Amino acid sequence: MNPQLKEKPIRLKGKAYTEFRKKVFGRAFGNCETCKGHAPLLWYGVFNEITCGHVHHVKSRGAGGEDVLSEDVVWLCYNCHLKTHGPKWSKKNDCSV
Repeated sequence: MNPQLKEKPIRLKGKAYTEFRKKVFGRAFGNCETCKGHAPLLWYGVFNEITCGHVHHVKSRGAGGEDVLSEDVVWLCYNCHLKTHGPKWSKKNDCSV
């Protein structure tokens, strides 16, 4: 009997994830896909969590969501990403904590 091997989800890191962010940003034309507001890739050449856009996985990476350019991945501004995940997300990602 041959057991079915479960494929690991695609999870990118480092430069590969940066390139992935650029592709999602380009697909959204630099605008949040929820509110249509401007959500830049970088702010003065660096990523800033509040001023820059975020890649949001509709199916979370923890639940098996992958880093592939699909309808499972959307580009969101910080505020829409915060609304999607709720207040627990902002506290978990707060740099001052």
